[in-house]
Amino acid sequence: MKQRCINFVTSNAAKATMLGQLLEPFGFEVLQLDTSLIEPQANTVEAVAINKAEQALKLAQTAVVVEDSGFYIDELSGFPSAYTRYALETIGVGGLLRLAQGLTTRSCRFVSTMVYMTPDGTAQVFNDARGAGVLAQSVDETPCPEAWSDLWRIVIPDGQDKPLTALTADERKQVIKQWQAQSVYGQFANWLSTQ
Repeated sequence: MKQRCINFVTSNAAKATMLGQLLEPFGFEVLQLDTSLIEPQANTVEAVAINKAEQALKLAQTAVVVEDSGFYIDELSGFPSAYTRYALETIGVGGLLRLAQGLTTRSCRFVSTMVYMTPDGTAQVFNDARGAGVLAQSVDETPCPEAWSDLWRIVIPDGQDKPLTALTADERKQVIKQWQAQSVYGQFANWLSTQ
C-alpha cells in the first residue's frame, strides 16, 4: 500500500514524531516542514492555529497541518493560554511558578487546536483540553529528551505525584497514551482514517 503524505508544519520534531506514530497504521507518512511562521497575537489557541495554517498554506502551496497549544492555569483565569510561548520566552517555567504562589488548587491543563487546511483554504479544526494536572512547587531538573516543552518540568499529571519529567519512561508513556486518546492528534488521526 502506497503511503500518503501529511505535511505537518512545526519546528518541534517530537510533535511530528507523535503524529507520525498515530497516522502510520492508516498508511500516512508525516513530513515535518520546519518553516518559520509569524506568531500572531490572538486571545485563543484556535485563532492562532488558524492564522498559522493560513500562513503555512501560502508557503507550502499544498495541504498542511498546524497545531498550536496553550497552557492554562485555572486560578489565573487561564493565563498564559494563547500567550504560552511568550510567557516561556520571557519569564519561563520558574516565573509561572512564582505567579502561582499562594494559589489554592494550582490546577492546570494543556489546550490544543489542530488545523488541517486543504489547498483551497478549507479548514478542518480539532480542539481539545487534555493534559490536566496541577503545578509542581518547584521546577524539576530531571533530564527528559522526549519532553517537547519545559512545561513538562512543572506539570504533575492527574493521578501522579511528580512532574512529567520525573516520571519513569513507562509512567510517562501511560500518561501520554491517555492524553493522546482525546487529543487533537487522536481526533485528527481518527478523522483522517475515514477520508
